[in-house]
Amino acid sequence: MQIQINGIDVQIDIKNIKNMHLYVKPPLGKVVVSAPILMTEKAIENFVRANMGWVKKQQEKFASQPRQTARQYVSGETYYIRGKQYFLVFTESAKRSFRTDGNTIVLGMKASCTVEQRERYFRVQNRKILQQHLEQIVPAWEQKTNLYCDSYRIKYMTTKWGTCNAKTRRIWINLQMVEKPPECLEYVVLHELIHLKVRNHGNDFAALMDTYMPIWRDIQKELNGSMLDSL
Repeated sequence: MQIQINGIDVQIDIKNIKNMHLYVKPPLGKVVVSAPILMTEKAIENFVRANMGWVKKQQEKFASQPRQTARQYVSGETYYIRGKQYFLVFTESAKRSFRTDGNTIVLGMKASCTVEQRERYFRVQNRKILQQHLEQIVPAWEQKTNLYCDSYRIKYMTTKWGTCNAKTRRIWINLQMVEKPPECLEYVVLHELIHLKVRNHGNDFAALMDTYMPIWRDIQKELNGSMLDSL
C-alpha cells in the first residue's frame, strides 16, 4: 500500500510486528513504514506526520551527498586507488587487462565494449585490490579490539561506506573504499567491528572509537566530505 503525505510518497508494509518502524532508504530517500497488522491507515499517517521533520532531514542528507559525474572509462579520466590519483589510459585489446603503471591505470579491452562492460570489469579489478587489503586490515583490528566478525564482504553501495549486521556478525565494506586513503579504510573497518558490540553511535560507541583510534573524528570528517559515485 502507498499513501502520500505532504507531497511525499510513503510505502506501507503490513507485517506481523508489535510496533511501527519508519525508514528513509538510500539512495533516493524512499520512505517506508513497517506497521502492525491491526494498525489503521490514519494511525500510520499520524505517525509519519509526527516524524516528518526527521524524514525531510534524511532525504536532504541523501540529496546533498557529493557525487562523481558518471564515468565513461575512457582515456584521460581520473581515478583513485588507496588515495593515489591515476589517469586512465584505454587501449584496444582482444584480451582484457588491468594494470597500474606509474600514475596511470592501463585498461585493455575491445573498443566495441560498452560503458557498462568496462565498468563491470573495472569494478571486478577494484574488488580484488580491496579484498587484498581487507585480508590484512580486518584480522589486525579484530585482534586489537577482540571483536570478531563471522564474515566480511564487499558490496557496491551508493550512500554508505560500510554497514554491519550484528545478528549475523557480518560486515560489509563499500567497494568505493578502494579509492580512499588507507587510514579511511581502517576507520570504516574499526567502525563496523565496534557495531558488533554497540549498535548505535552513542557515548559507548564514541568511547571505544577513542580508545582504538583517537583521531577517528578527523578521518570521519575527511571521508564524509569525499565523493561517492553518481547515482
